[in-house]
Amino acid sequence: MKDVCIVGLGAIGGWMAAHLQRVEGLCVSALARGETLAAVREHGIRLDTGGQTLQAPLRASADAAELGPQDLVILAVKGPAIAGVAAQVARLCGPKTRVLTALNGLPWWFTAGLPVPGLALKSVDPDGRIAALIPPERVIGCVVHASCSLKGPGLVRHVMGNGLLIGEAAGGASDSVAELAALLAGAGFAAKAVDSIQREVFYKLWGNMTTNPVSALTRATTDRILADELVREFTTGIMREAALIGERVGCP
Repeated sequence: MKDVCIVGLGAIGGWMAAHLQRVEGLCVSALARGETLAAVREHGIRLDTGGQTLQAPLRASADAAELGPQDLVILAVKGPAIAGVAAQVARLCGPKTRVLTALNGLPWWFTAGLPVPGLALKSVDPDGRIAALIPPERVIGCVVHASCSLKGPGLVRHVMGNGLLIGEAAGGASDSVAELAALLAGAGFAAKAVDSIQREVFYKLWGNMTTNPVSALTRATTDRILADELVREFTTGIMREAALIGERVGCP
C-alpha cells in the first residue's frame, strides 16, 4: 500500500493521519472541509502527545477527484455522517482499494460476516445506499482502543492507548489484513489482525451501551456507577440482555 487517504480529520482520523504521515514511502492525504481544511493546509496535521506537539505536512482537499484513487481509504467520521461522505469515498476507490472503517457503534457492514442471512441494519443504512457505494467486500473493519480529543481544527490531543484491531468485514483471515496490520504497526500503532472483527465491534459496544447512557443520565463517572449497588445491578442486567442478543447473531 502506498496511497492512503483519511476521510474525517477529527480526533481519531487526525491521530491516525499524524502517525501514518511519518511512514517512509507512504503518500498520505485527507478529505476535509471548512476550518479543518484551512488549518491543515496552513499548519499540516498537529498531534499533542502531552509532552510535545508533532507537526507534519498533509495534502488535503475537499474534492475526492482531486486526490484520486487510493490504495487505502480510512473512514473516520461519526456514524451519522457516513451517508453524506459515502459518494466521496467511492470516488477515492479503484478496483483494489480497501476501506478501513475506524468507527464506534454498529456499522452498515456488521452482518456481512455473521450467520444471519438477509439481516440488514436498516437503522444504519435505511435504503442500502452506503452498502451500494462501499460494499462490505471492500471493507476492513477496525476497532479503536485509544482516547483522543480535538483541541482545534487539525490539532489532536492523544490521551492514552494506541490499539487497533482489524479484520475483514466479510470474516476470515486475508493477506490484505495481514499487510495492513504490519503497516499500522510500523506507524506506531498496536495493531492486531483478528478473524472476527464483528466480535470485537460488539464487545466494545457491549461496554459503551451500558455505562455510557447511565453516565449521561446520572452524570456520574464509571467508578461511582459501579460502586452503587442499585445502579450496578441495573447496568449488569443490561449487559446480560445484550450478551443474549450477541449470542443470537453470532457474537458470543
